[in-house]
Amino acid sequence: MNEKIIAAILVFVGCFVLSLVFHLALKKVERRFDGHAAESFRLISNSQKAILIFIGTILALSKLDFDVTGLVAGLGLTGFALGFALKDAISNLVAGIMIVLYRPIKLGDNIEVASCKGVVVDLNLRYITLQTDGCRHLVPNSLMLSNKVTINNS
Repeated sequence: MNEKIIAAILVFVGCFVLSLVFHLALKKVERRFDGHAAESFRLISNSQKAILIFIGTILALSKLDFDVTGLVAGLGLTGFALGFALKDAISNLVAGIMIVLYRPIKLGDNIEVASCKGVVVDLNLRYITLQTDGCRHLVPNSLMLSNKVTINNS
């Protein structure tokens, strides 16, 4: 019985240490980018940390002879349902991360995308805010990847 507890603790600690290593590696990579990318790297770091600790918990429970097949199957179905329900939000989030990292546009650019035209006044992980004549347009980030974007330099 003691060796099962030790094995479970070692598996959990191993996953925790692995999450810390990934966190430090992401911090090191983050320094190569400007300040706008910090939000994306923080999101990735927090996500990987939660996922690895969760996986460590499941593996530790299985080392203690708990039947985790039902739990894993239930979580898989829940993940599928949530992914399907949030596909547009996830698409905008991934597109936002790509925009922050690759910087095809920046604040102050005059752009036209998906029949919206204006000056970029805000960029975040969900949408781009365009300012026109007294009007603001919130353009989802996924449109930046799926539509033609025109950047006017004048």
